[in-house]
Amino acid sequence: MKNTILIIATISIILLTIVLGSYFDALAGKEKIQATQVHIYPMAKTFIMPKEVAKLIKIKDSASKKIDVISLEKSLEQNDYIRNAEVYKDLNGHLVAEVDQFRPIARIFDHTSSYYLDENGIRKPLSDHYTEKVVLVYGSINSGQKNKIINLIKKINQDKFLNDIISEIHIKDNGIWLKTGQLSADIKIDLKENLAEQLYKLKAIYTYLVKRQLKNKYRQIDLRFENQAVCK
Repeated sequence: MKNTILIIATISIILLTIVLGSYFDALAGKEKIQATQVHIYPMAKTFIMPKEVAKLIKIKDSASKKIDVISLEKSLEQNDYIRNAEVYKDLNGHLVAEVDQFRPIARIFDHTSSYYLDENGIRKPLSDHYTEKVVLVYGSINSGQKNKIINLIKKINQDKFLNDIISEIHIKDNGIWLKTGQLSADIKIDLKENLAEQLYKLKAIYTYLVKRQLKNKYRQIDLRFENQAVCK
């Protein structure tokens, strides 16, 4: 008798679970997306606007109980300005998109166009909404020197002193030249070797010339030679 009651109770619980599950699934199926919320990071930068993100994740049938967030995230991440995206539905029925924008490390001006380079060396278009203050690179970057140029840019960006003083990189037939905000001299470097030593010499020479108020003393400073700098 006890076994029979236990079996009946077990079956009842299973049936109740199925019925309740179907009921809540039905409710979820009728739940509409109340609104779309977009959060863009970093907040101070707007390569892409919230309304553009919302348009990219617009759902045709907002009453659908199952939202394919993976597909929505992949769709967002195909955008040039979006580095990473996370999409989810919150408890209030909002579809939420959290977007991490790309990180430009330099702006390139070649002979035909202008574009950003991101941290992976990938070309990114300029934005109509926002302009990032980064090192400006003038000239065409060929495949053989691309990694070396990116390495130079990263060294500049990672060093606060260099980042503050170096404004431009010029790629010319006769070498790589740097421009600073205060010195009138064009500064020549070699990307092949001793780059760290050359940048160290630049910091020392820059500090000396600015402190002594000799900012316009030289037209050119050549840092390519070991343990010395040639100033003209």
